[in-house]
Amino acid sequence: MSHTLKIAYTPDPDDAFHYHALERGLLAAPPGYRFAFSHAPIQHLNESCFAERYDVCAISSVHYPAIAHDYVILASGASVGRGYGPALAVAADSDFEDLAGRRVAIPGDLTTGTFLLRYFYRDFIPVQLPFDAIAAAIVSGEVDAGVLIHEELLNYCEQPLRRLCCLGRRWYEETGLPLPVGLNVARRALGPDLIVALENLLYASMRHALEAPDGAMDFASRFGRGPQSRVRDEFVAKFANTDTLLMPGDVRSGLATLYARAHARGLIEGIPPLDLVDPVPPGRIGNAAMASA
Repeated sequence: MSHTLKIAYTPDPDDAFHYHALERGLLAAPPGYRFAFSHAPIQHLNESCFAERYDVCAISSVHYPAIAHDYVILASGASVGRGYGPALAVAADSDFEDLAGRRVAIPGDLTTGTFLLRYFYRDFIPVQLPFDAIAAAIVSGEVDAGVLIHEELLNYCEQPLRRLCCLGRRWYEETGLPLPVGLNVARRALGPDLIVALENLLYASMRHALEAPDGAMDFASRFGRGPQSRVRDEFVAKFANTDTLLMPGDVRSGLATLYARAHARGLIEGIPPLDLVDPVPPGRIGNAAMASA
């Protein structure tokens, strides 16, 4: 009798590109297990970790400190912005730069985009909306500004909007480091050997996507919103790439810096240990250990 491993990621093309080989059965589950996949908005996935609903889950990077006692970070699966990331948008005819007293739409209280807004701006009035409703809310005047994430980063230019600030770019200018926007995490209760086996599979799935991109792109396109050309040529390339395959050293430094600065500003309660699980050759899984970076 097999046990079910629950895996959840956002219904977005970059995540789907990464998970294509795994979800389509091109890679086998660990012996004695089978996979069940779920797709949900990032705010839902962040909240789900409080109840440990999924065994492997995509989360906002800034949310990890709140769940670090139950989850470890997988070194494969990160979404990284290198000089780009969540953006702050306003109506095209607006003439303000300061957000004080203004209604600003956020795509979830636990998201990295909302953290960056709070890090760089003060005294605004947050209005939580589904991420794909924010652009329309700005255009209609329901809110004065909004934080854009996912494909809305590329689609906003088709509406009467202007980008007030690329929050990811501003982060890079301040820190000189890439911005880890999202992570994949695994439940500590699974045990180190199974966690490493899952990390190996996530690594293999991303490697398959990079080596045979046509099938992964076709699968990813089913999840996209907006023009297909942007889904295929820009968004996936920006957020599903070699940084996703295996988190490099500068991204790990960026993650540590993210938590240090968030804590210094009082935006998170504490700085978690960076328990990162790297791929391990199958013959060595029995000696697997989680390394704090």
